[in-house]
Amino acid sequence: MINRMTERFNLQYNGWRFNAFVCSILCAAMLLAGVSSAFCATLTEKDLKDKIEAATKDLKDLSMTVKVVDVDRRALEKTDSNYARLMDLKSAKIALKVPDKMRIEGKLGMVKFEYIVNGGIKISRAPAVRFKQKNDYTNDPAKLQGPFDIGLVTSTLWRSRKVELVDDAEAAANGEIKLKLRWLKGDMYYFVWLDAKDLWMKRMEKRDGKDNIRVKMVYSSPKNIGGSIWIPTIAEMYSAENRRVGKTEMTDIEYNIDLKDSLFQ
Repeated sequence: MINRMTERFNLQYNGWRFNAFVCSILCAAMLLAGVSSAFCATLTEKDLKDKIEAATKDLKDLSMTVKVVDVDRRALEKTDSNYARLMDLKSAKIALKVPDKMRIEGKLGMVKFEYIVNGGIKISRAPAVRFKQKNDYTNDPAKLQGPFDIGLVTSTLWRSRKVELVDDAEAAANGEIKLKLRWLKGDMYYFVWLDAKDLWMKRMEKRDGKDNIRVKMVYSSPKNIGGSIWIPTIAEMYSAENRRVGKTEMTDIEYNIDLKDSLFQ
């Protein structure tokens, strides 16, 4: 009987050693491939925030041109009316200044429109037709635009949001980090998938309090700026029914060009 117990223990021990050996080989292969996975190590929210802060620490400002490649205007209006109005501009110049300033400028026909975010203040105006609207959204930051809205991942992801890492085997196998973002106010939330190696946004789902998908974004063609920052240059928007309703392309990206504060007033 003792011999049988000893034999059983040896089988279990050898099996454990074999599984541990296989595990170490798989982890080494994934690490060599640049893939981050909870299978190999546990990434904490603080780890992720530290990585993002380190990658973007030298970022001061950005400017770019965003062009509409195609749009289904009627379907887009049903999906996201605010985004539909921005897509009407066809082409827009975007300026971003860390940490909380953004300017979007484009033309609708012959009329120039400007959308400006400066801290908690949002300004919409069209000087030629004497239109100006100014709102203070300090207590409702979900209505403000920032780096997240152009697919750029910075530490502002944590501003007025709760950030939660989601344990997702499929995301890990695809070399992705899955996050759940929730505003401190309201029941709207997002699922976001980041590239685990270069920390650029690959996908995003916006959901309501009943877990219904409101809109999906798929990002691609990332471009490196400043050596450690990656930003996707193609953005495709999909409806809840998974129908593509718009596509934009980002070009003429300029990095740290000393944008003046007056641009955001």
